[in-house]
Amino acid sequence: MPLAPSSTPPPADPVDPQRPRVSLCESDLLFRELLGEWLQRAGYEPVRCGAGATAKDAVLVVADVPAPRQDGAASIADLRQRFPGAKVLAISGQFMPGMHGLTTAAIELGADAVLAKPFAADVFIGAVQGLLGS
Repeated sequence: MPLAPSSTPPPADPVDPQRPRVSLCESDLLFRELLGEWLQRAGYEPVRCGAGATAKDAVLVVADVPAPRQDGAASIADLRQRFPGAKVLAISGQFMPGMHGLTTAAIELGADAVLAKPFAADVFIGAVQGLLGS
């Protein structure tokens, strides 16, 4: 005997509008999921950068910059156009270990701050909170 279809429609937007949205522009699926988990625990709503997020959606963009010296500034400039009101946190394994905050690298890239990979959850969330003043 087949089950009757549910009369309750699925939610229109599964993203919680009360939590600040952080767009994750990270191509590595596992790392993106980890960052998203950390953000959720800290009270933020992670959204995938390529999932149609727009300027009204995100207060912060976390941008993986695999080659900061080659195309980092251009990548950040593109994100600034897509998310004109959002802060930008550039993350990269190419930054010097321990590098974080507003540095010469951040200024040269056009980011609000940088964070060197690898980093711990508390360092990442601290950088997010510092940029958002929360």
